[in-house]
Amino acid sequence: MSGRTLLASLLILFSTCTLAATEVVPLNYRTSADLLPVAKSFLGQDGTVSAYGNQLVVNADSRQIEELRTLISQLDTAPKRLLISVDTSENASRSANGSRVINYGTVSREGGVQQIQATEGAPALIQVGQSVPLTTSSTDSYGYAQSNTEYRNVTQGFYVTASVTGETVHLNISTNRDRMSQERPDAIKVQSTDSQVSGRLGEWITLASSSDQSMADQNGVAQRYSTQGRDDMVLRVMVQTLE
Repeated sequence: MSGRTLLASLLILFSTCTLAATEVVPLNYRTSADLLPVAKSFLGQDGTVSAYGNQLVVNADSRQIEELRTLISQLDTAPKRLLISVDTSENASRSANGSRVINYGTVSREGGVQQIQATEGAPALIQVGQSVPLTTSSTDSYGYAQSNTEYRNVTQGFYVTASVTGETVHLNISTNRDRMSQERPDAIKVQSTDSQVSGRLGEWITLASSSDQSMADQNGVAQRYSTQGRDDMVLRVMVQTLE
């Protein structure tokens, strides 16, 4: 290789090295798993990025790294604090045989609405239900019929994970619903469903109703995801942001 060719090769190599840089981009709120796909898509074939703990290690042109930092700063924001309100349409009632049915919930109740605070993106457990009387019959050793009534919890609980985009809230919901068996009065059926609904912030979103389906509120924004299954109550959820 001639001296001139060697010098040209060294100049090209030096130029490449000076254009590329490796920098660490720390994350404050979002995880590297959340933002790594975004960073890779942004750089494309013009650089590389990998995760190291809760940091992104970027190798690219200095200008691209600065642009990536700007993008990351817009996405790496503190999750919103949310107030989730749950409303059920029923209060204490009577069963077919006249026994009292007791409604209850796992979060604080005020004015018929239960509320729980949650962080955007983190699952929150909300549970409502009833203590219903179950009567069993038997025969004693003398041949006399005996009946025994005990209360069993029939719950409708769900984990809800909320995310907010503008004025729209998106809910990922994993639900378990207990129901009294129609075939056996002393049995409780258990049903689990996963669903997604969307609606407006500050407006009620219907998750379950006596119309035998789970659905989102019937306004123009909400999307409907129906799951068949008999419900004993109307269940509505409203999400509000807290300052």
